[in-house]
Amino acid sequence: MNRLYILLAGTVLPLILSLSASAQEPKVVSVRSVPMDRASSEAPGYDRIAEALYEVIYAYDLRTAPQSDAPVQTDSQERSIVIRRQSPAPGQAPADTAKSVTDHYTTILQFGAGQARFLDYLTYRVDSLAQAGAPDDQITEAVDNTRKTVWFFEPVVFQNWPEGSLTVDDVLAPGTFTYTEPMQLEWSFGEGEKEVCGYPCREARTRYGGRDWTVWYTPGIPATFGPWKLGGLPGLILEAEDAEGLHHFSATAVRRAACPIVRTQDATRDKTQRDRFVQRKNASGGSSLSNIPPESIRSIAVFKTNDGDGVISVNGVPIRMSSHVYVPLELE
Repeated sequence: MNRLYILLAGTVLPLILSLSASAQEPKVVSVRSVPMDRASSEAPGYDRIAEALYEVIYAYDLRTAPQSDAPVQTDSQERSIVIRRQSPAPGQAPADTAKSVTDHYTTILQFGAGQARFLDYLTYRVDSLAQAGAPDDQITEAVDNTRKTVWFFEPVVFQNWPEGSLTVDDVLAPGTFTYTEPMQLEWSFGEGEKEVCGYPCREARTRYGGRDWTVWYTPGIPATFGPWKLGGLPGLILEAEDAEGLHHFSATAVRRAACPIVRTQDATRDKTQRDRFVQRKNASGGSSLSNIPPESIRSIAVFKTNDGDGVISVNGVPIRMSSHVYVPLELE
């Protein structure tokens, strides 16, 4: 039997998990009081935040549109969306209507007794290889993969670290930034029920960052975490979607953790405020090359992805040259 400890309502709850012989995925079957004893691991270049006990892989689907100077006509049967252009004029947010396309990302949530981390799966792979002491060539290849993909979830979100807060490490070329914000989502509960990733889930709603969110959480895993910045419910959030249907997170697997919750050491990471960072990132179209002051550029490298798109690295910070319109998670 595997033991999982979850912090809920100020108490630590040990969960006894069993593994299905076929799927080899954890299922919660009972709650008991038992001691916790789990070894930790560390690697150079990292700060250890907490021990991770379990991980959830999420498919993150972003509904966007091809960049175009002219609106694309759609018939009444096709879904259309209102979007923001890649490089809006300062102080403006031009809207357009176009055929939608979906960008697919793979993300992961690590969680333990009191903290969690949400990030792109490619970054997680780099970290897990480093924590396992993998050969340098394997780690280098994994790092290169994070730079050569366009569909990459940039922010790394630490939940309940420090206690009661979120810490977000993010990129706004040509620099890296960090900020904290309180975990203060206000939830209302719906009557809907459905199954997600094999777990019975209940419905809840909240508003954050200018978007209305509907989520599905499972009381069967009483962890207060979820994808991105969503959390604070009496159960792990396994699915979330905004009211416009632009952003959709859905759990595809739950498994035992392979490495601890760590944070990459970065001496160049600047502290900022959440509102200021979101405003600047949205105004720049996510991470636009045209908004980088020339005097701030120390080095430039260019990578070509397997999809034929380009990634430019400025001062070691990737600028992902997507052919699709930037649709931010946070509007405000």
